[in-house]
Amino acid sequence: MKHTLALVACSVALACTASAQLSSYLGPGILTGGADTIGSRGGEQLDLRFFADATAVYDNGLQPVSVDSKGDLVQIGGLYGVQADIGLYGSHSWRVALLGLDYKGDFREYVNNSQYDSSNHFLTLGYTYQKSRRLYFDFRGIGGLYSDYLGIAPGESSVPAVVTNPSLLLFDDRTYFLQGDASVTYLLSARASFTASGEGYTVQRQSSALVSMDGYGARGKFQYRLSRVTSVGVEYDRDHYQYQNFFGNSDINNYNAFVATQLGRSWTFSLSAGAYQVSTVGLQTVTLAPAIAALLGVSSTVHTFAADNWLPSGRATLVRKFKNASLAFAYAQAAAPGNGVYLSSRSDNGTATLSYAGVRKASINVTGGYAALSSIGQGIPPYQMFVGGAHVSYNLTHSLHAVAGYDIREQEIQVAGYRRTSYRASVGLAFSPGSLPLSLW
Repeated sequence: MKHTLALVACSVALACTASAQLSSYLGPGILTGGADTIGSRGGEQLDLRFFADATAVYDNGLQPVSVDSKGDLVQIGGLYGVQADIGLYGSHSWRVALLGLDYKGDFREYVNNSQYDSSNHFLTLGYTYQKSRRLYFDFRGIGGLYSDYLGIAPGESSVPAVVTNPSLLLFDDRTYFLQGDASVTYLLSARASFTASGEGYTVQRQSSALVSMDGYGARGKFQYRLSRVTSVGVEYDRDHYQYQNFFGNSDINNYNAFVATQLGRSWTFSLSAGAYQVSTVGLQTVTLAPAIAALLGVSSTVHTFAADNWLPSGRATLVRKFKNASLAFAYAQAAAPGNGVYLSSRSDNGTATLSYAGVRKASINVTGGYAALSSIGQGIPPYQMFVGGAHVSYNLTHSLHAVAGYDIREQEIQVAGYRRTSYRASVGLAFSPGSLPLSLW
């Protein structure tokens, strides 16, 4: 966690240099990078807020990286215990700067099987600084670790990033991730702007059976504001994935055009469409012909492969913001670095989320999603997942809240006959000073 602590220190130091609110400069429906919507709840930006809670938890269906004496995958059911969470979320604005922060950490101990005790941490930091009327700088850092990922919807983060889709993981195994990026935006005129950015990222998996990855990327984007409510543009992305222990690498060139508009007073819609070229080199297991297998005494061998493909890409979002609530729908199709089993892949995911942070007592979050991976070049069957969850908090006193949640996921690899259903239920108490209901999601 040294990297995540460094990110916190860096962003706070930057914030202290800024000098009552950053203007919107790229038009409606455009993710600007930097602080953007980090730390917001229920459609609104909030001041920084701390929380801590303790809950009773019941988990069924965790999937470790292990097999039983028959060679079948082990699935762990009926785990119950206690969980403690800590977190901090919100934003702070100055005349020419905005800082957004969202952190949550949990520590889980199972009464009936301490072997699977675990801890998860996720930190997102964003900082936007307006140097002049025409020049903006954005910085963003994402880091943490997952030991399991029940309750994480595909692409649920409002921050698009290479490392923020842990829901595509096949196993509940400890995974460390870190991504940092910086961008500069120059306003060519009152309507036109150009953005250039660069980023680096790493995903490290504890199990030696899973493949870790490092990478970097660069982006270029031009956008034009047609009117007060509509912006259009084009963008080019270049990514490089490097898989460790000689498993291969991939280079991706992504070309997209996009439009974003405001529909009425509260709805925003954005759509991007294009194509990406992926060139990948890796290892592939090949089954030998019976005669060759009898000659060599092995049934399969490992070959190197090279693949070059053009595939469609796109992203669509529809968001309705109320004073104390938000309703969001999102779909994305893009290249992905995989999940430790699947390497370079085509990723499809869609989510729907309703979030309400009431002005009196209650806070509610309901989410559902779908995700799929199709390997590029490995020759293995597609993997897909369905997830859903509902969470609620209720203000008992000024600082004490009752919290409860339920999450479910279903994993499938149809050709292989793999199908697993897992769920988690929790109920407890949370402490968080503040006048608004607590929103942990």
